[in-house]
Formats: sequence, structure tokens, C-alpha cells
Amino acid sequence: MYIATSMDGYIAREDGSIDWLEETEGAGDNGYGDFFKNIDTVIMGNKTYQQIHTLAEEFPYQDKTCYVFSRSAKGKDEHVEFVNEDVGDFIGNIKVNQGFG
Repeated sequence: MYIATSMDGYIAREDGSIDWLEETEGAGDNGYGDFFKNIDTVIMGNKTYQQIHTLAEEFPYQDKTCYVFSRSAKGKDEHVEFVNEDVGDFIGNIKVNQGFG
């Protein structure tokens, strides 16, 4: 798992800005590139998914299976499958289905 989060448990500031991520200390991408090559699934919340559309010209996870947790969106779009169930239960099912649980 690779998570970018502030000490208060959020990724974005109240105004939606993620400028603090650019101030991260360390060399290069701190291993994110190597990590990203080795994963096949991305899970995020709907607010993060909506924010991605304002930050990137192309969806950055097109080669991954992507799940977005949402209380309102249902079904799929061209990039993701929306999930309306308990996060813990969903993750547990993924683990079992992929032989990790």
C-alpha cells in the first residue's frame, strides 16, 4: 500500500489543493515509480477520483483495475468501477479472491 496523507488524515487541503505533496523530502519519487509498476489495483474515494480529473489530462491509472468508493455513483465508467459497500468487507473480498486471505 502506498498512501499520501497529511497528519490530519487527508490528502487535499480544504480548498482541494494538494500542493504540499510537491514539498515531500527525499530523492526522486521516493520509490513510487517502482511500487506503481508492481500493482494491479487502485482504490480511492470519489472525491479523489473527481479531483484527478482536474489535475491530469489523462486518467493516470488506465492500466490498473480501479475501484472508487462512493455513496452516490453506481456502476462503471470508462476508467473505474464504483463501489457502494463497506470498505473493510470489500477489501477482505479482494484479498480472498486474489489468494491473500
